[in-house]
Amino acid sequence: MKGFKWILLLTIVANAAIILRLISISQVADSSIVNMNSIQDGDIVLRDSKSLIGSQFKKMSQHDKKFSHAGIIRKENGTAFVYHMANENGQSGLLKSKLNDFVNTQVCRSYEIVRYPLKDNMRTQLLNQVDLLLTDKIHFDDEFVLNNQSYYCSELIADLINTYSSIRIPYSQIGDYKYYAIDNLYYQLPIQIIHNSNEVKIN
Repeated sequence: MKGFKWILLLTIVANAAIILRLISISQVADSSIVNMNSIQDGDIVLRDSKSLIGSQFKKMSQHDKKFSHAGIIRKENGTAFVYHMANENGQSGLLKSKLNDFVNTQVCRSYEIVRYPLKDNMRTQLLNQVDLLLTDKIHFDDEFVLNNQSYYCSELIADLINTYSSIRIPYSQIGDYKYYAIDNLYYQLPIQIIHNSNEVKIN
C-alpha cells in the first residue's frame, strides 16, 4: 500500500512538473520577448496594432500595408522601452512603454524590429533629442499635419532620421496632402531586420 502511495505521489509530482513546463513554454511563445543582446538603442519597432485607428492608419501606406504604429527603442538597466507618439489609454504625446507591452499580443498582431545604419554620434544625437521631446511634453499631432510643432508616430521618426542621418525618408502624398506613412520608414530604405515576430522568440 505504501508503495502505491509513493507511485501516486511521484505521478502527481511528475504531471505537475509537465504542466508547469507547458505553461512556461506557452508563456514564452505568447510573450513578445526578444534577445536583449540583439537590439540596440535607436532601433525602430514597427507594429501592426489591433486598434481601429491602427487599422485605418495602416491603409495610408501606399506600398506596404503591414504596420500601423512605430516607436524608437532604448534600453535602461536591462529593460527595453519604446518611445512613441500616441493618443491611447488616456495619455497623449510622446509615451514611454516597455517593449514587451508595446508588442504584446493583446494589442499587436505582428511586429518587426529594424535598424538604420546610423553612426554612433548620430544615434546619440537622435536619442538626446528624444529626451528633450519627452521633457518638453511634445503634443501628439491628431491633425496629422506636417511642420506644426507636434508629431504623430511615423512623422517623429522620419523627422529624427532626416535630421540626424544621411538617410532621406520620403513622404507620401494624396493630392496636396503630404504625410509620413508607416511604410515610408522602411520601404526601399537601407534597413536591417533585427527581429520578426513570426520567428521563434528567444528569452
